[in-house]
Parts: sequence; C-alpha cells; structure tokens
Amino acid sequence: MKTLRYNPPNEWTNSSANYLFLGFCDMLSYINSYFKGRNDLRMIEIGSFMGESSSLFASSGMFKEIHCIEPFSGNTDAFDTLPIDTWKDVKEEFDMNTRVFENIILHQDFSYNVDNEFEDKSFDFVYMDGAHDYKSVERDIQLYLPKLKPLRLFGGHDYSEEFPSLAEVVNKLIGKPDKHFLDASWIKNVGF
Repeated sequence: MKTLRYNPPNEWTNSSANYLFLGFCDMLSYINSYFKGRNDLRMIEIGSFMGESSSLFASSGMFKEIHCIEPFSGNTDAFDTLPIDTWKDVKEEFDMNTRVFENIILHQDFSYNVDNEFEDKSFDFVYMDGAHDYKSVERDIQLYLPKLKPLRLFGGHDYSEEFPSLAEVVNKLIGKPDKHFLDASWIKNVGF
C-alpha cells in the first residue's frame, strides 16, 4: 500500500530516497540528543492519521507515553493520492501500524475537544500534524503550548512553502523553528 511515510507515491519523492522517512528519523535523533537518551518522555501527537509517525515515535524507545489525537473524520486531500477511500480505512491502518505498542494512547476526537484531558506542564514534546489552516494551527499552539514542561520541545510537520499560513502562525506564536528536517518537520525549544 502507498502510505505517507513508509511507502509514499513516487511523485512525492521524485523517485529518490524516501526523504519523508529519513527526515523523520533525523528528527528522532535530534530529540534523542536533546533529551540525552532518556526513555521516560511523554508526548502528544496532534493528527496521527494512519499511525505511521506514531509507530516511529514509539519505535524510538524514548517515550513512556504517546498520546495520539485523531478524530478519523473531516476533510482530507490524502484520499486523492493514496489508495484509501474512507476514514474507516485510515483507522484500520492506524490500528495495524500501532498494534504492537502499549505506550500509544489514542484520543479519537478533535484536538480542541480533548485539550482539557492533559495537565499543563506535564509533557516533554508536542508534535502537530493536524489541520494546517491558520486558525487551526493557531488554536492548537494556544491550547497545547501550556501542556509542555519548561525547556521542552514543540514541533510539527509541513513547515514549508506549501503551507505558508502554518509557517506564519508558528513564527508569530513561538518563533522560527530551531531546526528543520528533510521531511518538512520542525522543532522549537520553548524555553519558558
């Protein structure tokens, strides 16, 4: 099956090495270095889709808890480029990709409906890959930035020319990312 990170369509990678996977792995290495090899971290992933990034986070061994937020509903243009037709298909792929990890906790809802389930200043990393429009990114940053402990990492996906409003709101609310990765992921040390 053609997927987002494991086996993307050739037109996404221009028949080169899979930069979507390699860039993500580079980000995992950066996180590991930042936290000096710890394995007790807690994170939130906003927008888990098929669970590929969730399983990569879990495979790293760094995270004691990975809270995945995905409603498995709404609009997406991924259905146009991948051999999946429904959110039911996406949920089945999520379940398959995350089936071996006991540290993945799914919150099947929209991010703005579950933010109150997470205590402020209790997470080490937040990764955003949900809705990419200005208002949604702004809301997710405002709701989930307080969830981080001091001197922790906030990051996400698609900080690129393809999503200028995402980059604009990230720059406005938390500043330009400290690090960009080949897959368009980014990280910012939020030193409050």
